[in-house]
Amino acid sequence: MKKSMLVASALVAASTVGALPRGAEAQTLFTPQPSTPGVYVGGLGGLNWLLNSGANQFDTGYAVGGKVGYDFVGPRLEFEALYRNNTGRALVPTPFGPAPAQGQINQLSTMVNGLYDFLPGAKLTPYAGAGIGLAFVDPTIMGCSLCSTQFAYQGIVGLGYNVAPHWRIDLDARYYGTTNPATYSNNDISLMMGVSYKW
Repeated sequence: MKKSMLVASALVAASTVGALPRGAEAQTLFTPQPSTPGVYVGGLGGLNWLLNSGANQFDTGYAVGGKVGYDFVGPRLEFEALYRNNTGRALVPTPFGPAPAQGQINQLSTMVNGLYDFLPGAKLTPYAGAGIGLAFVDPTIMGCSLCSTQFAYQGIVGLGYNVAPHWRIDLDARYYGTTNPATYSNNDISLMMGVSYKW
């Protein structure tokens, strides 16, 4: 009995010691480190889902763009320009031909984003933010390109990885929308990856 208790105690101690480096590593990843304010620039791209609306059905599309901002160490303020494209179908007759009409929706958004890094300077830092701006969008899937100007807004949640003193990789999810362009309600979900460099 005593021998089995000693073996069990040894196993528990060994597993605890083995877990210590992993716990320390996790603590290091999420421990805020000294950081300095500065300007940053970056590019981003990913997938865009324009939600089906009324008689319109949309395929998975893409989004690509760039950003420039200022990191206050915690709060960040940035300007972002992003192009989105989704192909789709209108399932009712249109002036351009019988249904289903094939086409696409193009969007070019210019946004001012306010974001907050919850663990500034840490290897991994969760962040969240919101943005407002203007978007130039297609009013229908068949017609003029980017000829409808709309108010745009978005919400962002993500995780940043500081891979080096000046380089950062971001992965985030976004809800993006605009006021009504014409024949559809513009609601988008985007999954984005970005790389930025800070001076």
